[in-house]
Amino acid sequence: MKKILLSAVAALVIAAPAIIAQAVITKVDKIAPTDQVYMDMATEAAKSAKKAGKKADGAVVILNNAFHSSGKPSGDTSAVQDAIGKARVASLENAKIYTVNEPTTEALNAISRRKAQAVYFVNSREDVVKAGIYPAEAYDDSKIDTTVTQVPMHQMAYDAASKLIGK
Repeated sequence: MKKILLSAVAALVIAAPAIIAQAVITKVDKIAPTDQVYMDMATEAAKSAKKAGKKADGAVVILNNAFHSSGKPSGDTSAVQDAIGKARVASLENAKIYTVNEPTTEALNAISRRKAQAVYFVNSREDVVKAGIYPAEAYDDSKIDTTVTQVPMHQMAYDAASKLIGK
């Protein structure tokens, strides 16, 4: 009986990120998730936000190589800021952030202050501004917090995320 219960709990723990982010996770992905799996989770969050009449933006926090939280834009808060807030941790030291759109300056400052390991995004700030997701002022480099170490940013190709903003 204990083995059955433990197996059920283990299956739920593995499946929970996919259920929350509404992404399809294969057996291989459960063993060794890839950047594409995590970006798919962020893309699904963005699709959900777009369907709800919000900005086409979504993000996930991957902490210690496991799904931790997801976020969608709300009011003046970006998807990244929402995901970080839902993470409810003081430090993101072992975290990677996957987001459909390049983080705004305010979001990047929040990520850097919490010392995330890296940020992965698809749509550049130029494309995001052109699509009307965030205004150009949201990407004001003069407001970057220079008192903290900036987090490495990596742009990746992911068609489903590009299509969300009409690329």
